Amino acid sequence: MRVLILADAQFAKHERALIERVVVGLAVEGIEAQLVLPKDRDLWGFGVGVLGDPIWYADRGLMITQKIRAMQIARSLSEQSDDSSRPVDVIHVMGGGAWGMGKELARILDAGLALEVWRAGLAENARGLNLDADDRAMFLVPERSFETNIRRAIKDAMVRCVPWGAYVSDKPVPVFRDDKLISVVLMGSGRQSEFCQAAYEGIADAIAQRSDVMIFANLELVERAGLWKRVKAQRLQDRFTVIDRSEDRRDLLLRCDVLAYPETLHEERTLLLDAMGAGLVVIAGDDNMIQPLTEESGVLVVSRPTPEQWADRVRSVVTSRDTAQKHASMVREYIRANRRSALHIESLCDAYSDLAAKREESGEA
Repeated sequence: MRVLILADAQFAKHERALIERVVVGLAVEGIEAQLVLPKDRDLWGFGVGVLGDPIWYADRGLMITQKIRAMQIARSLSEQSDDSSRPVDVIHVMGGGAWGMGKELARILDAGLALEVWRAGLAENARGLNLDADDRAMFLVPERSFETNIRRAIKDAMVRCVPWGAYVSDKPVPVFRDDKLISVVLMGSGRQSEFCQAAYEGIADAIAQRSDVMIFANLELVERAGLWKRVKAQRLQDRFTVIDRSEDRRDLLLRCDVLAYPETLHEERTLLLDAMGAGLVVIAGDDNMIQPLTEESGVLVVSRPTPEQWADRVRSVVTSRDTAQKHASMVREYIRANRRSALHIESLCDAYSDLAAKREESGEA
């Protein structure tokens, strides 16, 4: 089987880990995966290792030129392949910004179309995609809660739940060790600025009387939520570190003790799953559409986005090593039992096979 992984710029920047593990996982299963990325988008580091060299495409241009740009991808694929006669079975599109391009490319290559619905709001994109009866399109939802929105947008949509996964190492990250400072990572897009501000204020309050806690935060959140002026006002500059290009520093972040994720944007994020799989303490906003973010999984859920609730949750773990380790063990076990990367790849391969079978059925007809 041959698959093209077509990503838009936003998805590629924020979910590089997912793209890499999908390509590697498919290779293990004997499926050839070719990466297709937008050019001139600061994504050149993708051309490494088992990923091989991506095909670069033009994601900017008028809608009327989209088919022409899709044909350029098909031409590049033919030029790069040793066997240009081999068909492409599936176009797997990651990122709503590339759905239209994926549709055109699937039509040109007579391939199945797998559309990754990584956030609930993409249902509106589904309605505007204008699929016709000949398009073999399947919507892949990482959460069952997303399925309702897709079916509301397209009544007869083919939808498959393919939950994302995370790697679970043999040994968890040793959180809250005696020989190091406690580290809290505040992560998010910053789009829900009030939620991010409340989380920061709560963390700052919880550690105000302590000198053994450091805060890290990704640049995107700090800028959008205007946190730096708050950091300076509270004189926490020496304990607050801003992380640029956090996706490239994921390994560093996963050595910390606590991940604080305040936003409730109904988005799937592998960083959350990876933190749980590594055995970090996870404190998150109350997003009932993301199944792993529940008390049952061991996540400490902040039901109301107030500084007081955030302070209470953070204080409960920084003042009690036993509480921290209990929740860290719970989230790690949840990922091990329900959301391992191998389970994701297995479900993905099944979805691809069904799409490929649709081609054979239409050929027979």
